[in-house]
Amino acid sequence: MVITRLKAKNQITLPKSVVERLHFKENELFQVNIEKSYIKLIPIEVKPKYTAKELARIDKIVKKEKKKAKKFKTGSGFSNYIDGIK
Repeated sequence: MVITRLKAKNQITLPKSVVERLHFKENELFQVNIEKSYIKLIPIEVKPKYTAKELARIDKIVKKEKKKAKKFKTGSGFSNYIDGIK
């Protein structure tokens, strides 16, 4: 039996023997489920929504469109622009 402690910020340290046995890695993510009176941790893999190539394309679009942006000072100029959109 392995015992661990709940710490001040609701943190629990997994004992080294458990981490090694299950091959957990630093910063690994877990789904947390409660089943009856047990806590179940399930390692999960989160895949990025966009590839590096897609992110580079998005960055190019943002840079291009940023140059076309309208600049307003706070106050009536912005308010008038917003009113015109409606």
